[in-house]
Amino acid sequence: MDLTVGLIGCGMFAPMHLDGLVRNEHVRRVIAADPDERAREETYRRYGIIKHMESDWRVVVEDDEVDVVDVLTPHDSHCEITVAALQAGKHVICEKPIARTLEEADAMLAAARESGRRLLISMPQCYFPAVAAARERMEDGDIGRPYLAVFTIYDDEFERMSAPEHWKGDLERAGGGVLIDCGYHAVYVMHHLFGRPRAVSAMCPSLVIHTEGKGEDTAAVSLDLGDGMMGVIVVTFADHAERYRAERRILGTEGVLLIRDMPEDEVPLLMLRDEELTPVPVHNPLEVAPYAVEATLDDLIGAIVEEREPMVGSQLARDTLATVLAAYESGREGRRVELDWGEEGPAEAT
Repeated sequence: MDLTVGLIGCGMFAPMHLDGLVRNEHVRRVIAADPDERAREETYRRYGIIKHMESDWRVVVEDDEVDVVDVLTPHDSHCEITVAALQAGKHVICEKPIARTLEEADAMLAAARESGRRLLISMPQCYFPAVAAARERMEDGDIGRPYLAVFTIYDDEFERMSAPEHWKGDLERAGGGVLIDCGYHAVYVMHHLFGRPRAVSAMCPSLVIHTEGKGEDTAAVSLDLGDGMMGVIVVTFADHAERYRAERRILGTEGVLLIRDMPEDEVPLLMLRDEELTPVPVHNPLEVAPYAVEATLDDLIGAIVEEREPMVGSQLARDTLATVLAAYESGREGRRVELDWGEEGPAEAT
């Protein structure tokens, strides 16, 4: 099948998506849009797969030639662009988070149902080879019963979080600070590996960056995962380190798994068992993020073409947002927030 993809947003993540689209067997051409003329020009020069560029995303969404719309814009436009694209008869792939609120997420999911088109949310860290291998090890019982998962992410967003005019961390445009941004990755991987939490306790302060109208620069979240299982997530945008660093440590009754996200100088997956520290072989490139984005696009586009479910679906994206919003509620009110998932999704946080 020859697909035309409408790429909305030519910012810093567009090259990773375009690299994946160039290599996808089903994609033949791209029509892209961005209001920034320089971003359009640089992107167009770099990628021959792009047929033409537009300044207004609406032109791309309304183009009869476009089959799939790939949304790479700030959080506040996800709902508007996605709903418009679905109503125009396009399938949609949207970057995380699915939306800023559950109302926006539900409007997007409803538009997908009503249009008969697919809404697929990019959650690339589920496609990290080390995450997949760790899941297999747990399913095989290699570390016994998991009882504690501790995920940490350290990142430096001083510049963009400190700029009042930038959308990064803006309470209105982004929906919050670090937790709804890079912390969303940690939450959906926690869901992917261990299921929905029963309750959330969180602190979401701004410890270093105090720009008016911006959200938290640091968050610490405790998740009651039930059945003797606890999850802890610590994320920050206030780390003056030289690079992004992330680690996932999973403790079981018979061993420990350690997943690291910077494989160019770290072993991606280690297992500690019986006083032995063993590297677990995984097929992992030097730069895992671009690899994972390409794997995500291959799966999501394959799901559209083959009319099947992807490895991770849009319900996981909504569940993740519900957990993030419950953490914000816990942080504001200083209390544990219970999650009532109901049959289809969380009825409410209580």
